[in-house]
Amino acid sequence: MDNQKLTSLHLISLHHAEFGQFIVRFFEDFSQTSLDANTDADFKRMFDALQNQIPNYNSALDQIRASEESEKIANADKVRDTDVQALKDSIKPYRNAKAQTEKDAYTSIKILLDQYKGVEDASYEEETNKLNTLITKLQSPEYSSQVATLGIVKFVNHLSDSNTAFNDLFAHRSYQTSQKQTYDVKVLRKTLTNDYRQMANYTATLANVKTDAFYKDALAVINNGRKYFSDVLARRSGKPSPPKTENNIKK
Repeated sequence: MDNQKLTSLHLISLHHAEFGQFIVRFFEDFSQTSLDANTDADFKRMFDALQNQIPNYNSALDQIRASEESEKIANADKVRDTDVQALKDSIKPYRNAKAQTEKDAYTSIKILLDQYKGVEDASYEEETNKLNTLITKLQSPEYSSQVATLGIVKFVNHLSDSNTAFNDLFAHRSYQTSQKQTYDVKVLRKTLTNDYRQMANYTATLANVKTDAFYKDALAVINNGRKYFSDVLARRSGKPSPPKTENNIKK
């Protein structure tokens, strides 16, 4: 009888999202077969315990994504705040301008910018709305000649671009219910990994000692996902795929 083994896979090298996909892949592959988890009560218990952990793990991943998005949003806000300051600084050289046209342009733009003093400290939504209005005015015929006279078109454009970039990012941020509850993805992953190892090792062991085809077929399902993600890791590292079988699952 052929020795049934688990396909080699270094689970710890999978990113958190990949690990979640790896677990889900097992259940998707299993559902495509005629196998019945109820064939073995112990297998069914481990099968259900593993499946029941998926929602919380996915919520933890959502929490990570939301946190990453929040950081990106904060960084985008810093960029546009810097552009606001750059726009204000761009007209300063004209405070003591000798040419009347430059004096008039400076005064006009300065009065406009003063209406938006402290805009950088407003809430995200309020700052976006105020900057939209400011930029629209600066790009309108009413102020186009003053902007051209002072040569600050590029500063207006920079602010317009960074404000648009912020708004696009903010508009597509995730509203995750996971924010109502804190999840520790490392702890959840450790438990999920241990339970997966137990089920996979159990299946591999019985595939070698039982005559029931269920265990061999279930092991084939497990190894299908393991082979796929082993290849993913191999492509990422640029190294050849590792040997296809092992006696124990690596951490």
